[in-house]
Amino acid sequence: MLTIFIIVAVVAVVAFIAWRFTSVSRGAQKRDDKILNLLDPLRQKLDKGESVSREEVSALAIRPEVRPTLSSVLASFDKRDLLDAKYNSPISQAEAGLAFWLMHPNEFGEAPAAIEHIQQVDYPVRSNHGVFHVFRYKMPDGHLAAKDGWLLGVVGPMNEEAEPYSHNHGAYSRSSDTEGSISPQELVERWVGIVEKNR
Repeated sequence: MLTIFIIVAVVAVVAFIAWRFTSVSRGAQKRDDKILNLLDPLRQKLDKGESVSREEVSALAIRPEVRPTLSSVLASFDKRDLLDAKYNSPISQAEAGLAFWLMHPNEFGEAPAAIEHIQQVDYPVRSNHGVFHVFRYKMPDGHLAAKDGWLLGVVGPMNEEAEPYSHNHGAYSRSSDTEGSISPQELVERWVGIVEKNR
């Protein structure tokens, strides 16, 4: 009887680990499909060799969660110059990284309704200088976290030497990290602690 219980327990644990591992990639695909659907009209125009204006690109880039994929699409057509330079700044890239991360179904499942940069925090990571950007954001009405008001999220460490949107900067936030409940410095320290622990 004990042997059967142990076998069932082991199978359950292995099944959970497999489900959890694959749920990350399934969630990423779901998020990516949403963004690609938004970019599809632009991609089709570029694919046909039709003219695309900077205004058309900016109308998409205003949504931070779209910028990483938009930059990749433009780069694949050698049209990265259509993306306004302001969207290539470290803060814009960090804002995009947080919004993109929040969209993952294993995280918040949606992009924020509003997002604002509040502070750059310089903090060492493994004896190297690390640059982090802290934002406050609100989730859309109807989202479970919308009732919490402004939440804090952090992105970094930033690789400011890399080509814009070519580097995946880590992002972190929790629904309990409401504005005023934790300082930007404390949030960065917690995030670095998690990163260091998992290395």
